[in-house]
Parts: sequence; structure tokens; C-alpha cells
Amino acid sequence: MVRTLRSIEEEARVHRVTGPGLDAFLADEAVTDALEGETLAQVLAWAKDGARRALVVGLEDRGRIALELLKANVFVTVVEPDEARLKALQALADDAKCGIRLNGYPSDYMKREFASGGFDLAIFFSAIGQYNEPVVILKKAARELRAGGRVFVRIRVRPSTAAVTRWLNRIPKADKVLPKAAELLARVPGVSSWLALPDADALVEEAGEVFKVEKVERYHVLAPVVGWLSASRPGTIGRLAARALPVAMKADAALLKSKAGQPLASYLAFYGSKELQLGKTFRL
Repeated sequence: MVRTLRSIEEEARVHRVTGPGLDAFLADEAVTDALEGETLAQVLAWAKDGARRALVVGLEDRGRIALELLKANVFVTVVEPDEARLKALQALADDAKCGIRLNGYPSDYMKREFASGGFDLAIFFSAIGQYNEPVVILKKAARELRAGGRVFVRIRVRPSTAAVTRWLNRIPKADKVLPKAAELLARVPGVSSWLALPDADALVEEAGEVFKVEKVERYHVLAPVVGWLSASRPGTIGRLAARALPVAMKADAALLKSKAGQPLASYLAFYGSKELQLGKTFRL
């Protein structure tokens, strides 16, 4: 696939704007199993089905996905800017007698070019949310996947703007109150970064212009915050958060079962595939 001037200009705009944030909990195996165990199991079962050459971007999970793919005889290319994480993964792979199938690049994904159609699977379990334009990253991944290749993306999102707007508009005199409230909230530490998260519905729609989106899951509300506290705050706060995590997960699950609560999901995961792109039919 030949790169266009537009794609070159788009990719030049893309850069990391944040670290792992709440996803720092992925470094803690116990917290990860509690919060993401089900998703990890689904992703690995899906990924191992027919994959031969996989691209894994980011090792925020400390290489769990990459290592399982390597053990399943998949050739895995990992792009991770932290060289220490790559070395740790290589050591684990060597111990498991599958290190020969691992290619690791200590680099930012947007600074590393791969051959068009070189992979049949791409997994972005956390890293894509650290960039300012996730959809441009998806376009790059689509170029590097073969026709029929598959992609998995997991990303932190903010609730759908349309859903939240409908709910807020029920407030009396909302047209006068909300603009002032939004201005004040934007000044609160942490709120501006939350507002910068991708809109859930908009992201799915834009991703659908790049891949055929086959499955979408929305999950978690506040449990990742509790998990992050548990994994990153030593002492009393961490212990209290660890005890509160099961309760937070149950509360999230109950909230997301309701129609009103579904738009509040703070994480989005989707599975997609690259269509054959044989062209569109037209009339003479």
C-alpha cells in the first residue's frame, strides 16, 4: 500500500500526550486479573485463532499478551519505548523456549515503520490511549495488516457526549447553568485530562471507517480508579482500596446493566478486521 501525502501529514501530528494513567494498575498482576482477567482471556482466545504474525504495541501489561501468543507459536513483534520491559519479556520468552519468535523494538510506535501487509493481527491493549489521535494510529495499523487481518483495541474513554447532554438537559435552565459549570470544571485538576479522552460513540464510528468493527464492549466506571489506588498507593490507602475493589466492581456491573448507566462506561474495547477493499461498484 502506497502512503499518501495526507497519511504522512496525519501521522506527523501524532504524539504521546500522557502516560499510562489509570492503566498503571496493569503492572499489578492481582489487580489486573480482577479488573481485566475476563477481557484478557477473551482477547487471547480470539488472537490465537489462526494468527501467525502479530503486532503488539505497548507492554503496560508487562508482556502477558505477547508471551501467551509466543507460547502459542505466533511470531510476535513488540513495540515498546521502555527497553527494560522488552528485556524482561525477552527473558521470560527465552525461559519458555519461545524467545526465537520474538522481535522487540525499543521505540515509539509512530516512529517505527513496518511493511504494508506484514501482520495478520494487531493488539493495542493500553498504549493507543496515550496518543493525541487514536484514529490515525488505527490507519497506520490498517496499512501494516494484511487484507483480512484483525485488530483489538482497548482504550479509556469519556461517556458519549450525546448521552450525557440529553441527561444534563433535563436540569432546569440547563442552557444557562451548564456553560458556566463546564468552565469551572475545566479548571479543576484532572478534569481537563478527562475531557480530553475520546468520546466513546465518536471513536467507534471513526474506527468503523478504518476497520470493520465486529464487536464492541463497554465496561468499568469507577473500579479502575480503585484498582489504581490499590496498585499504586502503598500503606493504608492501598490496603483500603484493595478491600474496596470487589465492591466497586459489583457496583460498576450493576450500574452498567441499566440502560441509563451504559453510557457511563469508562473503558471501550473493540474487535475489528481489515476488509479486502476490492473497490466499490458503480453504474456506467
